[in-house]
Amino acid sequence: MTGNNFNQVPQSLEAEQSVIGALLLDPQGDRSQMVLSRLQPEMFYQASHRLIYATIRELNRTSKPVDLITVTSALEGAGQLTLAGGFSYVAEVNHRTPSAANIVAYANTVRDKAVERQAIEKAGEIQRLFTEASVLSLAEKIDMAQTMLSDVVESSKTGRQSGLTNISAVLDEWVIEVEERFKDPDANRGLKTGIAPLDAMLAPKFIVRGSLFVVGARPKMGKTTVLTEMAKNVSDSGLPVALFSMEMTNKQLAERMISQKSGISSNALYDSGDEYEWGLISKAMGELSERPNIWLDDTPGMTLAHIQAECRKLKRKTGKIGFIGVDYLTLMKAGKADRNDIAYGEITKGLKQLAKELDTTVVLLTQLNRKLEDRADKRPMPSDSRDTGQIEQDCDYWLGIYKDSVYNDNADKTLTELIVRLNRHGKAGTAYVEQKGLCMFDIDQTQAMVRAEPPARHNPRQKDF
Repeated sequence: MTGNNFNQVPQSLEAEQSVIGALLLDPQGDRSQMVLSRLQPEMFYQASHRLIYATIRELNRTSKPVDLITVTSALEGAGQLTLAGGFSYVAEVNHRTPSAANIVAYANTVRDKAVERQAIEKAGEIQRLFTEASVLSLAEKIDMAQTMLSDVVESSKTGRQSGLTNISAVLDEWVIEVEERFKDPDANRGLKTGIAPLDAMLAPKFIVRGSLFVVGARPKMGKTTVLTEMAKNVSDSGLPVALFSMEMTNKQLAERMISQKSGISSNALYDSGDEYEWGLISKAMGELSERPNIWLDDTPGMTLAHIQAECRKLKRKTGKIGFIGVDYLTLMKAGKADRNDIAYGEITKGLKQLAKELDTTVVLLTQLNRKLEDRADKRPMPSDSRDTGQIEQDCDYWLGIYKDSVYNDNADKTLTELIVRLNRHGKAGTAYVEQKGLCMFDIDQTQAMVRAEPPARHNPRQKDF
């Protein structure tokens, strides 16, 4: 291999010509339409090919005929025919391609070469990032480098690149997404929690991908139960789930999910139990082991950078992440800042960006301020989040959990309210569930509203007069 060949920029002019020729032969074929919707003009290496292909796409988008005459006329009308090589070159490309049968293979080659060029470009940017003088910290440089690599991985799988994108390309992608959504609604809509009353409220969009979903509550309300319930249900659908816990160990999280999946109280795991219970527990363990798509991380002193790095690694490994769970915000190691709310605000912003970057949902648990207990109505609000004043700006959904029995002896012991206070993609409201031990069960919502009515209560913490 010569030195010139070794240093050659990745490209395949033959594949580019074959794509254009195939489109001129059969522009309305299913394969051609798929290529037109997914291959972007900037993926072509040769400038003349970019112009010709962009013209073909525009004619197709406006439902005009696509052939040698219409394409060259459009190029001439735009004053670009000479730049595209002239009529003779377009005709040569047209006649050189014998069939449109292999257009998808040609298009894949064009895309692969474009991604290789992008990888080389990003590698140069990463090298400059670490060699040129900068005010960025090492952690910030590593984060930027990982983001650049993630862009390349995303391009290799979807053909999508970061940066400014013309709306015509966005609309092409959107139409494909809508078509796939109608063909297979379950696989192409937002995240379902698996908690039926909550999903009914969030329908039909559910939790839109790219969102930050915050769950806030005081202790003993069931924040982690909601998180592990979601993990269990999402993993059952076959999607990978990543859980980061600063409050519990990996073994404790696993124990919770075994209890939830089996429907057996975790207390049975601390005594002999009976044969029936252990049979259900063994079955739950087997099901979780057979579908090893739940990933746990209990690293002490976890940082935003650590979560970002691990999630990007998992996305490269699995191709898709169902959701990312973080338990919980104020236990994370925050960066230096003048105030805690600013430091934690950087984390919530970073997690929102991570959800968007990886096209997934981040479910973030947060502890609420004790001051809410001074109110007559102790149902949580987003403003109750401790040291996290920016959380309302960053999150797309905010869910509060409330159990009246925590405060009132005469209240229903198992009734739990899941209160959606903020939903940027739909309606807010309250979903009721039965919480028994570590498990949540569906209940009739009308009856639950009656059960939630304040009972005649005696609060031992208040004096009678």
